[in-house]
Amino acid sequence: MQQQPDGTEPTTSANPATKRRSSALMLIGLILVVMIVPAAFGRMQAPEPFDQSAVNDLQSSAPDTVFIGNSLLDTRIDPDYLSDLTGTTAVSLAIEGTAPGVWLLQLQNVVAAIKNPPSEILIFFHDDLITRQINFTGQKDSQLIERLTHSDISGYVLSNSKEQSFADTIKSAFVSIYPLSKSNQQSQPISSIGAALVGYNDQEFADAAESTFSFANIRNQAAIIQQPKFHGDFDDVIDDSFLPELIRTVDDIGANLTIVRVAARPATDGSPNEPDSLDRYTNDLSAYLAANGIRYVDMIGHIESGDIDAAMYYDGYHLKNRFRQTYTEFFAEWMLASNNDKGTTP
Repeated sequence: MQQQPDGTEPTTSANPATKRRSSALMLIGLILVVMIVPAAFGRMQAPEPFDQSAVNDLQSSAPDTVFIGNSLLDTRIDPDYLSDLTGTTAVSLAIEGTAPGVWLLQLQNVVAAIKNPPSEILIFFHDDLITRQINFTGQKDSQLIERLTHSDISGYVLSNSKEQSFADTIKSAFVSIYPLSKSNQQSQPISSIGAALVGYNDQEFADAAESTFSFANIRNQAAIIQQPKFHGDFDDVIDDSFLPELIRTVDDIGANLTIVRVAARPATDGSPNEPDSLDRYTNDLSAYLAANGIRYVDMIGHIESGDIDAAMYYDGYHLKNRFRQTYTEFFAEWMLASNNDKGTTP
């Protein structure tokens, strides 16, 4: 080893292996900070208390019929108008953006808690939402879940019944802390480290950003969201869904349950907008519900008859407000008829 002109020894670089270990430890430290700190802040937030007023309001209404669903129900059923038409008391518990996980909480902790339970419960859904996997609860809203849950634990969590790999566990943990990163359509922007942890590659991240911020894509997205959604054959999804528990809960309440599938906006030629896979699914769903003594109503029949057409929709699934009473009349007619003939469908 040669000396420097001033007689000192030359400076040597650190051992490459040591540098790699230091970099790895630093990366692990950064990941832990990203994962743990937000979770710690989340635990510092006091959970929302159970909303007893929801039970009290339903108790005071003393409804004969309770409707459960999301905004698709809200644009179709006017409970006050239905009450006038049928001579019975109807109440809607529709909450925008919800799915079967929230509906189960409403049934277990609100409807089942009143002293005079309803005799009829109707659950509205679209496509195959009624059997979506239990890790899907609709729009993420932890405060809503807390208000519907008798628990001191913040952040009611529904996890897959299937075993997850370590990578899937990390991904699920990240999504629970950073819900913005969770998007089946990959339409939300997320950070680079978020993209890596939840399994996005660079191209997917770029596509997500473009989908979110490109105004030119809005027209294309309008066509996409109108397509019916299908997440697997009925036999493959039923055991990993809330539907069996929904049925058991309504049975415990002592009410009659009716499952109602609303129709997507018809195709441009007026025909039902339903692929063969979804048609097979609904046939299997119908058979399953019949075997369990549950009434099933598929509103696609009104598309086929022309009673409901594309002009009544303002997007792929929601009806325009001025047609809400028309849809309610369909149901009032069916409810009155069903008192004499349980096989009648609206």
